[in-house]
Amino acid sequence: MTAADLDSFEAIARRRRSVRAFLPDAVDRASIERAIAAAGTAPSSCNTQPWKLHIASGATLDRLRHAFIDAARSRAARAPEVEHAQPYRGAYRDRQIDAAVRLFAAQGVERHDKQGRIASFLRNYDCFGAPHAAFLFMRGDGGPREAADCGKFAQTFMLALAAAGIGSCPQGSLSDYPAIVRETLGLQEEGRLLMGISFGYPDENDPSAAVRPARMPLEDLVQFH
Repeated sequence: MTAADLDSFEAIARRRRSVRAFLPDAVDRASIERAIAAAGTAPSSCNTQPWKLHIASGATLDRLRHAFIDAARSRAARAPEVEHAQPYRGAYRDRQIDAAVRLFAAQGVERHDKQGRIASFLRNYDCFGAPHAAFLFMRGDGGPREAADCGKFAQTFMLALAAAGIGSCPQGSLSDYPAIVRETLGLQEEGRLLMGISFGYPDENDPSAAVRPARMPLEDLVQFH
């Protein structure tokens, strides 16, 4: 790898962000498949490759959106197959709040605007208007190590999308109602649903496009011994 290669990779890594507003234009199948093939090169423990993607688009994704939003509005119990690490505490909670404050500010949602906050939250289940959503399953009897492997796959997928000018947003919320996903996609046994990834071409005119979360400085990321 040359310095130019590293510069290119760093530019792609920095370009990737969690997009929360998409254009309706579909991504061509060849571009999606190329990104998935790149993701398939991700490392995994003992080369187990415990991941499987299911891509929903068009009418299928519309059915999922409506079902998710109906479930959320009716306060149906969420039943993620992999528990979310919440509530966050300490510095993790501080970062969560900071990210939310930045997003709400861009959307013009005031702190005491309950309906505005609810509407903003429900956009998660609408996949932020994306034309595609990938649902990532962890196959087999995997545990935390295999879930980490799936995370490597997901990040490589999103970086490959970013390299092609395609935006994405990893979403734990899309795993809140796995029964809806399984029924809509006609799945039986496919392991556990870890997360969803909404993707498509970013709407750069949406106010959320300007939001950039704070990142830890290098000295907080590493300690050399």
